Amino acid sequence: MKSAPLKFLCLEDSAEDRQLIAQTLQADGPACEITHAKTQKEFHAALEQTRFDLILSDFAIPSYNGMAALAACQKAQPETPFLFVSGTIGEERAVESLKSGATDYVLKTHLKRLGPAVRRALREAREREGRRRAEDSLKESEARFRQLAENIDEVFWLTDTRKGVTLYINPAYEKIWGRTRESLYRNPAGWLEAVHPEDRERIREAAATRQAKGAYDETYRIVRPDGTIRWIRDRACPVHEESGEVYRVVGTAEDITEQRSLEERYRQAQKMEGIGQLAGGVAHDFNNLLTVIRGNTELALMRADRLDPDVCENLKQVVEASHRAANLTRQLLAFSRKQVLQPQTLNLNEVIANLVKMLTRVIGEDVQLQCNYDTQSAYVQADPGMMEQVLMNLVVNARDAMAGGGKLVIGTERVNFHEESARLHPEARPGTFACLTVSDTGSGIAPEHVARIFEPFFTTKEPGKGTGLGLATVYGIVKQHLGWVEVASRPGAGSTFKVYLPATNAPVTAGAESGVEAPPRGGNETILLVEDDYAVRLMTRRALQAFGYRVLEAGSGPEALKVWRTHGDEIHLLLTDNVMPGGILGHDLAGMLRKERAGMKVIFMSGYSPDEPGKNPQTSGENGPVFLQKPYPSTLLIEAVRHCLDGR
Repeated sequence: MKSAPLKFLCLEDSAEDRQLIAQTLQADGPACEITHAKTQKEFHAALEQTRFDLILSDFAIPSYNGMAALAACQKAQPETPFLFVSGTIGEERAVESLKSGATDYVLKTHLKRLGPAVRRALREAREREGRRRAEDSLKESEARFRQLAENIDEVFWLTDTRKGVTLYINPAYEKIWGRTRESLYRNPAGWLEAVHPEDRERIREAAATRQAKGAYDETYRIVRPDGTIRWIRDRACPVHEESGEVYRVVGTAEDITEQRSLEERYRQAQKMEGIGQLAGGVAHDFNNLLTVIRGNTELALMRADRLDPDVCENLKQVVEASHRAANLTRQLLAFSRKQVLQPQTLNLNEVIANLVKMLTRVIGEDVQLQCNYDTQSAYVQADPGMMEQVLMNLVVNARDAMAGGGKLVIGTERVNFHEESARLHPEARPGTFACLTVSDTGSGIAPEHVARIFEPFFTTKEPGKGTGLGLATVYGIVKQHLGWVEVASRPGAGSTFKVYLPATNAPVTAGAESGVEAPPRGGNETILLVEDDYAVRLMTRRALQAFGYRVLEAGSGPEALKVWRTHGDEIHLLLTDNVMPGGILGHDLAGMLRKERAGMKVIFMSGYSPDEPGKNPQTSGENGPVFLQKPYPSTLLIEAVRHCLDGR
């Protein structure tokens, strides 16, 4: 497409000269449209109305002059090239005009120079315009860059590899490193001096060898002037010349401390969950063994009149030892959150008050006990025994940390977490919580141990001084009650444990105590016993038979169905473990039998709690279920069977 003609303005009072200039440009000049002005008034009017590509002017004009015209042009259209075309301008005035801003001058006696002069003036004007636009673009780009770089949270840096200097670093450096940018400009290695001593040599080598290769992506720690440690992810990219040589390196450094903390908490939660699964499985297997040990020992004690007194005493010690072992497995189940819950509305203030005398005896005379109760009642929905166990374990832990005496403070308070405040606590969520605090002035916990204190069997005590299950039990119980535990501790400055539990405002008055149960009573009914562990099945059969019951046995669900098809009309009660091989769980078996006999009575047994999904019965209704947690005393088994058969 043909370009539009250029627009020229010509200030010339002589009609003959105007015609000569126009003819010359037409013959040897760019395509143009010329606007002629004969007077000052016409010249100024044209400048105001039209944007021109070139201005030509005579030097001597009646009632006006060329230098005044040049000044008017520079004011109205400063980027437009200005040429004098005159027959009277002398060398001195010509030089003066060029110094004043004129692009060139052409004598009327040498108009053959007009075309080349115009073309050169237009070319130089285009070059100036190009440079101006480039400069404007650069300034705009620099402004955008600065606006972006100085408002991002990551550190942005630029270095000159030849001179070994820092060319630019944004304000985020001061926020993250805690040091001024000026100090880094003075000492380019200042950022490296802040790197943690354990990471410094690795990062020094990586910066020297990998930045220029584009392979620099490092994670390290820095130590701020206030002593706090931050985790940094630092990345760099080389900048090459046309020859391929690296002359600059640009990079970003991101503070990933919070991300690292979240990752560490996630890994810790995964580890604790895995340990919990293992602990639950171990506790289940132990419960089966303890059921056999305790049950058979109690069966032997039923014939105490035939045994030597020393043998009877030894058997009683076995029963007592199995009871203590069962307590250990309960702690494992509590840690793994597989313990049986019996929740009710509790006031934590009352839980503490009821245990004060016992706690005083536990901590000894050299430890001062102080209780700070919340003026509001700190009600929670929780298992009373488990809450007492949480408090007792925390107090014992505090006592052991104060070998030379000290002060123990137990307190309660109601805490409201909103969206913002909940973010300040790793496991918190919005809502109202009751907080139980146990604080001591003991030896404190080393930072490297804090992350592990809730692991079962982890202890910093001397061998034989602890099982390592106390705090693990606290962790499991609190998690099972939908709460969390926070720990603050420093070596030599004591420890503070805060237990947060969902608060409730609905206290319930405890019901009347039940009457004393009669001694175990047997019967002659037929019981279908289903248990995959042979030793447990044998012990259970012997106990039932000792009280007159007829027992039919099966080692799995499919075996039990075979027994049912043959003796179904004779069976009065199904006594079954819930987790068994063969593809039929205990509650599945109970459901099948109840389809054939709606009123079938059922008792479930398990080493797990009845609340664990997939491993325990979920049936309900008028006739069940009854649940026995292994290990159980033989008397409890006989009582449960009798009560179930009697419809109680």
